[in-house]
Amino acid sequence: MKKILLVMVMALGTTFLMSFTNIESEIIEHEVTLESKFDEGFKDGYCEGWKDVKGKYAYCPYPPYPPYPEYPQSSDSYRDGYNTGFKAGMKAARKD
Repeated sequence: MKKILLVMVMALGTTFLMSFTNIESEIIEHEVTLESKFDEGFKDGYCEGWKDVKGKYAYCPYPPYPPYPEYPQSSDSYRDGYNTGFKAGMKAARKD
């Protein structure tokens, strides 16, 4: 009788402790992006500005870090970043 009771207590204890294990399918991953729309536009605009000066088939160099948007510009505006990057890319291509 004592052995049956001991086995039942151990089985219930094991079941109870196993219920606290972490199931991998329940893990939720979050992707954090640190690049704003302005930054994306700057990179694309820099490449297009470089190609405007060097030629249609020129390889784009790695763009520099984008500057902070000036007052009328917005960090949420792709177009503002593109225009700023285009000017910077043209200037860098002429200098090179």
